[in-house]
Amino acid sequence: MAGKKGKKSKGGETEKKGTDVPSEREIAARIELDKLNEELSSVKMEVDRLRKENEWLKDEANRTKMESHEYLQYMSRKTQKRQSTIAALNEKNSQELEDINKDRQAIVDQYEKRKNELRNMLDTKEAEYAQATRDLQDLAEYRHIRLEQEGEIKHLEAEVERLKIEHAETLQQMKSNFLKEKVCHEEEAEMKIKQMKQKANDEAVLCLVEHTQKISEENKHLRKELLTLIRKSQALTEHKLELQSQSKALLREHQLSICYNLPTITLPSYAHHPYPDNQRFKEVTKGTH
Repeated sequence: MAGKKGKKSKGGETEKKGTDVPSEREIAARIELDKLNEELSSVKMEVDRLRKENEWLKDEANRTKMESHEYLQYMSRKTQKRQSTIAALNEKNSQELEDINKDRQAIVDQYEKRKNELRNMLDTKEAEYAQATRDLQDLAEYRHIRLEQEGEIKHLEAEVERLKIEHAETLQQMKSNFLKEKVCHEEEAEMKIKQMKQKANDEAVLCLVEHTQKISEENKHLRKELLTLIRKSQALTEHKLELQSQSKALLREHQLSICYNLPTITLPSYAHHPYPDNQRFKEVTKGTH
């Protein structure tokens, strides 16, 4: 193309070399090249920003993971505290059982003391009865005293038996109530611990799942944007190379036109547009708008 336009005029006249003034097409190409360089710098800055944002997202995910771990540790400490409370409750129950045993022993001791007293009283009464019997053998008038003493002895024996049965029933009832309360407290404490543990596990799992999904969605979106920007950057680079090639060709044509005094080359309509009629460039950059 440059060879065809580089011929001499019909008259064979030679013209002097003019000043090296760039043509309109070259000026437009340079302006478009500067714009593309600025856009490429902007794209590089955007890529760097997205990279930093992706690093921040990774740090945020690590921080969330650490917080979840700390929360699990907190729930573990709380469970241990509950277990310590149960152990303290068991110790308290053991102490109460020991107190009950002491009270029972005290009641048994009191019962034995009372029994000994009654036995001594019975022995005394039996001695008195023997004496009375001897006296009655001598004195028939005192026979009614013997009957009264026998009745009193029977009453005392019945009282001893009643106290013995009442004491056994009281001990059995206290033991039954204690066992029921102990089982009830243990079941209630175990149920509360299970509920708290299940609730803590559910909350931790739900928190981790939500953060994981959110980070995954954000990473997908960032990868998609990064891929689009990379494609746009590649397209801009290719277009820049094409413009550089066109600029060199235009410069050669301009120099030849000056050397041979050819008419100024009129730029095509697409040269004044910031983007050439490049189908591949349009397809690549279409997704960025």
